[in-house]
Amino acid sequence: MTETWKIVTPWVNGAEIDAFLDAWGVKGDEDWLVLHHDTRANGSCGQPKNEGVAEAVRQGADIVVILDGDCYPDPEGEQSLIKLAERHVSSLQPQRVESYLSVTNPPSRGTPYVNTGLLRPVAASMGFWTEIGDYCAVRQLAHRSAPMTCSRIPIFGQYFPLCGMNLAFRPNDWKPWCDFIDVPRFDDIWMGWLWQREAYRRGYCFNLAGPMIRHARQSNVWKNLRAEVRYLEETDTLWSEIALHDSDEYDDLRGLLPC
Repeated sequence: MTETWKIVTPWVNGAEIDAFLDAWGVKGDEDWLVLHHDTRANGSCGQPKNEGVAEAVRQGADIVVILDGDCYPDPEGEQSLIKLAERHVSSLQPQRVESYLSVTNPPSRGTPYVNTGLLRPVAASMGFWTEIGDYCAVRQLAHRSAPMTCSRIPIFGQYFPLCGMNLAFRPNDWKPWCDFIDVPRFDDIWMGWLWQREAYRRGYCFNLAGPMIRHARQSNVWKNLRAEVRYLEETDTLWSEIALHDSDEYDDLRGLLPC
């Protein structure tokens, strides 16, 4: 049976969403597009995304693609939102993950010649970005606008900073693990670590080979720094506390978060 997908894009002001629609060449009234107006001031991106995902599910979506309002077509990537969504759907298909490590060079006795990977189901498809990197404030100050390179591979068993600006998943399979945390600058990061713990327990991987977009706006570094510094020290060890906790229950793991 064919799965139904919808794209969710939260927006704050009219100029932002107008530029987004113009960049992608859509009107905004497409039945596969959920534009969720964030009316809060100075809040996190998490709650508007959760509300947009919930609306998409109410409208019958099996797969939700989240795309931020400052994400535009990349010259080397998909040039339409439909093609972008289709690429995400394709990236949600099971992926071969390298799982056998050769510990010598040349490979020693017992190293498989060909079969070094396992086929695993995918929890989420994440796409990277060009132009403006997704830096924390400290690294933004250090690296300025230096470009980022990306590891566009499926990942299993390792923790990584999940970015919610270009992401696709099946919400009905992952509630509440796929719920963004309502904390500025950490909404997708903390959610990602909780989700990774549960996904790996179930044998799922994350596919980081989703469609590329152009990230067109650099957020204010001083505002970001004020928001991040409150939890910077706790966040540096939080992923390991989640990974090593003796409970698999969401509420127990959620209780590890510093707020």
